[in-house]
Amino acid sequence: MAPTPAPRPRITASDRLGFTLFLALMLHAIVVLGVGFRPSDDASAEALPSLEIILANAQSFDTVENPDYLAQLDQAGGGQADARARPGAPVSSPTPVEQQGLSDQDRIEMQKQQLRLSQLYFLTQSEADERIARREQRRSDDSAARDANEFEQRESKIARLQAEIRQMTIDYAKRPKTITLTASTRKAIEASYLASWVQRVEHTGNLNYPHEARIKNLDGRLRMSVWLNAAGEVLEMEITSSSGQSVLDEAAKRILRLAQPFAPFPEELKERADQIVIIRTWDFKSNRFATKSGVS
Repeated sequence: MAPTPAPRPRITASDRLGFTLFLALMLHAIVVLGVGFRPSDDASAEALPSLEIILANAQSFDTVENPDYLAQLDQAGGGQADARARPGAPVSSPTPVEQQGLSDQDRIEMQKQQLRLSQLYFLTQSEADERIARREQRRSDDSAARDANEFEQRESKIARLQAEIRQMTIDYAKRPKTITLTASTRKAIEASYLASWVQRVEHTGNLNYPHEARIKNLDGRLRMSVWLNAAGEVLEMEITSSSGQSVLDEAAKRILRLAQPFAPFPEELKERADQIVIIRTWDFKSNRFATKSGVS
């Protein structure tokens, strides 16, 4: 007689579901407990760009590629300001100063009124009427004189303000014509001059890379604005955003001085501008020097 085979265990659908849920929980626990997060060490990440919105009073016929503000019209920047600024009114009204007490003139007038009132008690009716009439007449004359004086003072102030505004207009009209050159420059003559300037600065910078930065393996990025006149001479240089390393900031100024003299303006550029401002980002990285757009 053959032996009876042992009964095989029966696996139900609930058993399979339970085993599947167990595996899923184990996988989630491994992912949650095994994966960690920490802050990024990349300190060179730049903040997202932002634009402010203003109301433009004039329109420029050239397309502005990298604007500083948003407005209803295209308007190219200019002038000699060190930093960008919103347009404002040329004059402002004075602000009154709040202070307690009476002025000397008001105090004297109050004492006179008190004296006149005290004298009225000793007058007859006819004398009182005559005194009152004379007093009213004097008040009327004083009021007319004050009104005339205030009118003259107001006219004098208006004349001074008009003269100041006219002088400001004349000074603004006489200011040097200035063009700002960046990597987004499109005009052929301006782009050509900017390219030659960048080539000379980068060539000089790589030949004179700061020795201390090379030894200490210092990397950094700074932003500099450079003013040039029509003869190619550097009128002014300003670091508007430091690299955080004084070695690199001073090296950028030294490279600019060593790269002089720069080429004079071409005739076509001279007709359009007396000065140009070149805004660039000076990049020192891995013992290599390069410049990039100053507004990108």
